[in-house]
Amino acid sequence: MNKKNIDIRVIFFFVILLLIGIIAFLIQLFNHVDCEDVRFYVLAENSRTEESIEFFDKTSNAKSWKWDFGDGSESDVRKHTFHIYKKPGKYLITLTINGECIHNKEITIKDKYLTDKTGTPKIIVSKIITAGQPTYFNSESEDAKTWEWAFGENKGIDDTSANPVYTFSTPGEKTVTLVVNGNFGTVAKKIIYVHPKVIKKTNPLDITSYEYEKKAEAFSLPRGAAKKDPLEDMLQYVPVAPKAKVQKDSIIAIKKAPKISEDQFEILLNKVAEGSKVKDDFSEYLCDDLDIPIVKNDSDLLTFSQLCASIKGKKIRIESIRLNKDKQNNCIKGLNISYKVKKYLIWSKD
Repeated sequence: MNKKNIDIRVIFFFVILLLIGIIAFLIQLFNHVDCEDVRFYVLAENSRTEESIEFFDKTSNAKSWKWDFGDGSESDVRKHTFHIYKKPGKYLITLTINGECIHNKEITIKDKYLTDKTGTPKIIVSKIITAGQPTYFNSESEDAKTWEWAFGENKGIDDTSANPVYTFSTPGEKTVTLVVNGNFGTVAKKIIYVHPKVIKKTNPLDITSYEYEKKAEAFSLPRGAAKKDPLEDMLQYVPVAPKAKVQKDSIIAIKKAPKISEDQFEILLNKVAEGSKVKDDFSEYLCDDLDIPIVKNDSDLLTFSQLCASIKGKKIRIESIRLNKDKQNNCIKGLNISYKVKKYLIWSKD
């Protein structure tokens, strides 16, 4: 009888240990943070000094945060916070989550009193351009490695050399564009006029040998008093059309795309991957052109529509993103992105 009681107690003891182990495992599982899947964002309008910059984190199971802004200021332990940089320069932002996951992101702060250098290349071409004759082009740009020329007569790229020679087939006004190093944010444009080809006369008319049909005296007015023109009386009975109202020409305002930072664009792309956003939600930022060129992972070239289709339903982690915007209307004309996809618990490039 005593032996039976001892066996029941031993079994009961091991059952309690098993339940404690299961509970500890579940607590550890639900509180675990995947350090490879940390998501924190830095949002800034222009990234300039004296500007309030927003920082916030959306990492799953995160319980504590420690922000180091890289400028010697005190750390911040809030999930969502703001910071102002006093001096321009490059700063390394460090976020520590749950005291174990450490991630860095570099930010460049510009002086609010200085204007940006656009780095737009300069197109050089001769002043007189004639159809049917070769025209020589040149460009002035720093650190140029690739050139994409379009001379306004065909769709697409016409030449990829540094100093191209092009022959215009038709006269008229042409818009020449140049993209250097694939940067669509600094597209150079130049409007030129192509003169028509001069056609020389092969058999010029000899005026000295021309014979008049009548003598010049035959075309002189008859002598006598001037007579009244019969049209003068007839025009008195012709109704006059009412004077049309003059309408002033209206100036059509250039439609500008709303401002969006690279971190805000990254958030929207993550929502496309989650399935809560679609490509059409980006129309206003892309000025309704959903087929802008995308450079993916520094190797693949595809359109924005194809990018949205490729990341939909996948778990992605965007490492870097760069938007190429049109300075005039703020439209996004191109995008460079580098990201990884999680497959079988392993992060790899798509």
